[in-house]
Amino acid sequence: MRIRTTAASAALAGLLALGAAVPAHSDDDGSTQETANTYSLETEATGAAAAGVGAFVTGGDNVHFSHTVAGAVNAHGWWKRISGPATKAKVTVDIQVKSGTGWRTLNTGTKTVYSGGGSAKRASAAWKCTNLIQRNSFRSVVDVDLVGYPDDSNKKITATQTLYCGT
Repeated sequence: MRIRTTAASAALAGLLALGAAVPAHSDDDGSTQETANTYSLETEATGAAAAGVGAFVTGGDNVHFSHTVAGAVNAHGWWKRISGPATKAKVTVDIQVKSGTGWRTLNTGTKTVYSGGGSAKRASAAWKCTNLIQRNSFRSVVDVDLVGYPDDSNKKITATQTLYCGT
């Protein structure tokens, strides 16, 4: 029996690529599921990295209740270098609430950090709830700007979380 591994490998690679492009499902239970987007600043015509920037992953967790400040929600943003010379990035994370006119930013946190994540290598934003009765939808938006390199407009938007937190 002869097996065509090339066709099977190509089909599997296609399915894996599709699965990587689809965001993970998030339950609105207030969990802190981590999500990430991968970016590489490439030119469309050549596929070469622009100015040697390389590639990196923008990561952020869902808006969740703080474990250290009672009655507050927070969110974090970070980046991880895949390739390229950049070692530091300015990470900005916004906590947003859904209102009648769209999304409104409640608070912003910015920090210049090395690649990685974890408590020392991330930016954080927090919002003190006015009450714990009003139900609102929250999300975070993470922007990574590599220090010393051109910026693009890509941002990571986390899954919407419905929490009992008044604004």
